[in-house]
Amino acid sequence: MTATVIKNVKIFDGSGEAPFPGSVRVEDNRIVAVERGDKSLASGDARVIDGEGGTLMPGMVDAHAHLALGTSVETLTKKPGNHPAETLALIEAHCGRVMLDHGFTSAYSGGSGSVEAEVAVKEAFDAGWLPGPRLVTSSFERMPGGPVGLVFKFPGYETRKSHPEEIGAFVEEMANKGAQAVKFLLNGVSAFDPGKNTTEQFYDEEVMAAGEAARRKGVWLTAHCYTPHSIKLAIAAGFRTLYHCNYADEEALDAIEAAKDRIFVGLAPGIEESHVLRAKKFGVMASPEQVEEQDSAIEHIKVTGNELRKRGVRSMIGGDYGFPWNPVGMNARDLELFVDWFGYTPTEALVAATKLGGQIMDMEDELGLIKPGYLADVLVVRGDPVKDITLMTRKENLAVIMKDGKAPQRHGAGRGGLQVKWITVDGAHPSTPVLWARRKKYRADC
Repeated sequence: MTATVIKNVKIFDGSGEAPFPGSVRVEDNRIVAVERGDKSLASGDARVIDGEGGTLMPGMVDAHAHLALGTSVETLTKKPGNHPAETLALIEAHCGRVMLDHGFTSAYSGGSGSVEAEVAVKEAFDAGWLPGPRLVTSSFERMPGGPVGLVFKFPGYETRKSHPEEIGAFVEEMANKGAQAVKFLLNGVSAFDPGKNTTEQFYDEEVMAAGEAARRKGVWLTAHCYTPHSIKLAIAAGFRTLYHCNYADEEALDAIEAAKDRIFVGLAPGIEESHVLRAKKFGVMASPEQVEEQDSAIEHIKVTGNELRKRGVRSMIGGDYGFPWNPVGMNARDLELFVDWFGYTPTEALVAATKLGGQIMDMEDELGLIKPGYLADVLVVRGDPVKDITLMTRKENLAVIMKDGKAPQRHGAGRGGLQVKWITVDGAHPSTPVLWARRKKYRADC
């Protein structure tokens, strides 16, 4: 048994309760005790970490992750493309490590161009062969008659005949390959095909066929949807996760609220902001018409986000990170945008990233809270993010990152950064790593 005691911390347990002073004991990969007050848990034979007054909290969950798009804060690429499965697996492994390095210990995939690559990387993350988050795997959708992978042109459903049987067969194919979720772009993507955010891409009967196939195979469905029609259609078909929802009208909002106990909404404010701030540098959303469209999209998503908060809908942290203008590693920016755009308190935003994250991962009984019996996916943050949510956006504020009671070894701090060799906190042999600590006294320059 490997045991660790983390003391001298304020504990944000993920429930929404105010942080309280205390200590936590971890044995193997589970939290076994949480002590309130200044008195620390007895350490015995456990390794001891002095949190130095920082905040201990659950690891965060990104509910709209794209590990295969290819860009992180450490590795800049051009526009994403379709690559062989072996290339995508390497890309996902890199981006998963970067995501973990920024405090996201779990990720719900919003799509990968290769289910085979994503399943393989998940297995490596789960086994501890590679550093990366817990992962719910997903496919991108296949337009009827088209290839699996990223879609760059969106002609609309009226340009072709309806093929519900092909859609159902695709869901079954993805489930057979190991996808836990199947993604459909019910509307287009203006970043790739100008003006297509509000174009319908599937016939109603095709979407309903996807729902029927998903229920047969026991997989979840995810909808990229902007329009009121696509939102209501996805809910009617039994989709579990709805992304974006910018242009939801009153009827669509009512439908979301009526289904709030079984669905999750990922508004993805990060990608919306990045289209304004950085996309032009990459030749994306750069024309006057696209700029006007994006300004409108942001104004609408602010209204939608505030309304969903008031209605008690589970809105999730996760902003389509992975594009060159919105790289993996910036994921915690969503926390700030939930506060600035949607009216959340910092506490509410942190609950969305932790407790609600455990729910979308379908692990609410063991993930997302600091509680005995829960998995030891925890962070120690320098400072109090309940008072200053921006602390979460800078990885140097993450004093400790622990996943499953430990953290994999890695060497190097990324391109252009200080080269650091990570060692265990008690100086133990690196073949028995216990946690990933960035505090100066726990690291040795290479």
